[in-house]
Amino acid sequence: MESAIFLLFTMSVFAQESADVLARILADKGTITAAELARVQAAPPGDRVGALAILLQQKGLLTESDVARVAPQPAAAVAAQRTTTSQRPSTEAPPPSVTAQSHFPVTVYGTILVNAVYDTALMNITDIPLFTAKQGSDALGNDKAFAMTARQSRLGLRYDSRGEVAGARLSGDVEVDFLGGKAPFGNGANMDLIRLRLAYGRMDWHNFAIEAGQDWSIFAPLNPTTYAEYAIPGLSASGNPWIRMPQLRAEVHGSIGDGMSLLAQFAAIDPNMGDYSTATFSAARPPGIGERGRAPGAEARFALTGKHDDRDYTIGFSGHYAHGKNAGTIGNLTAQLPLDSWGAAVDYTLPFTKKFNLSGELYTGRALGIFSVTSGEAIAPVGTVGDRGVRSSGGWAQAQFNFTPKWQVNLVYGLDDPNARNLPIGSRTRNQSYMGNLIYKYTTHAIVAWEYRRILTDFRNQIAANERGDTANLAVAYIF
Repeated sequence: MESAIFLLFTMSVFAQESADVLARILADKGTITAAELARVQAAPPGDRVGALAILLQQKGLLTESDVARVAPQPAAAVAAQRTTTSQRPSTEAPPPSVTAQSHFPVTVYGTILVNAVYDTALMNITDIPLFTAKQGSDALGNDKAFAMTARQSRLGLRYDSRGEVAGARLSGDVEVDFLGGKAPFGNGANMDLIRLRLAYGRMDWHNFAIEAGQDWSIFAPLNPTTYAEYAIPGLSASGNPWIRMPQLRAEVHGSIGDGMSLLAQFAAIDPNMGDYSTATFSAARPPGIGERGRAPGAEARFALTGKHDDRDYTIGFSGHYAHGKNAGTIGNLTAQLPLDSWGAAVDYTLPFTKKFNLSGELYTGRALGIFSVTSGEAIAPVGTVGDRGVRSSGGWAQAQFNFTPKWQVNLVYGLDDPNARNLPIGSRTRNQSYMGNLIYKYTTHAIVAWEYRRILTDFRNQIAANERGDTANLAVAYIF
């Protein structure tokens, strides 16, 4: 710090033009960015020392008194430092990432994704099918369909601080896609609405972290590799539990010797059980079954990782619990039944070689509708079978082959197998998916993927309604 003060003081006394020289040196060394160098050079010659001094103060290299000693009256510089892009007229071109580089280091990222899909059966979602409808349920016989969509594209802002607060590195993420619905127009099929995916802030110390916001659940955290199901993770409703939910999370990690490390995660979560339903868009959120339990849910995961060569082998054990009340009427009486949503899962990632990786999950639980387990049927109305929650088990496994840095093949199987005794006759029961895809990475930014899935959906005591459908998908992605 003393050397920086001396250099700045020397410049202020002998030659204001030397500010350019020092600023370029600091830029070459990575102390300031190219955008910050441009800001210094854009200041009037008499204010460049002050502009550089304030910049170093913001980075924690100088104090306010240091700046006063070097440049007592840097009025123009102070004004330039405090002017943000939002304060400038919309017709004026904004400066190059001034605020983002110095005060708020944000990275913009995203994926532009176009999918073309062909289905051979009536699916619940045409472009992202999760399960089939009953065989013969479409009276018009429209059981085949072709569609193209770009609504699985996503956009995000990632914050990653350069300094520390209370000894911790700050980070955060806000991410959206366009799976929030369709505009109510005749041509509204391609007017896709924004949907919130992630929104959280995080503080990381050396072996400890805390996080608040909406993020992926720590229960059963893995997903298969696919660009056909990108907005809804692959094999959703076919053995892959998933959700992004509001939570308060704490993590502890560290080495336990012999190349092994342990990660322990704990979270207090929104107790939503997946029973929210509305036919129209609404700003209101009535309490659901989980919210009527009057307490947050809880999750925990313990993951053990061992390193071999440059590959990490991981096995994780996770659990989920939330308490709620299923309310309804039986005859003329109002009833509230206690209902517990719970789950236990094992996840694994086993990179046996650089070219072959095996991964997957196994789970069991009850009332896991929020995780797309027994999707839409996980909790039945009061007074019917399943009103205490439907029990289900399943999982998925993926074999990944990285033949070259550009070519990858993934073969996946998944199964969601609810207990039929917890479901009314005619309900969807076992749902299976076989999936294979070929991914070509033309560059790190441009990807083409071909995928085939066969979906087998059964219905309780209605064998004639069981349906088998195929879906083929071509995906073209640009990642930035």
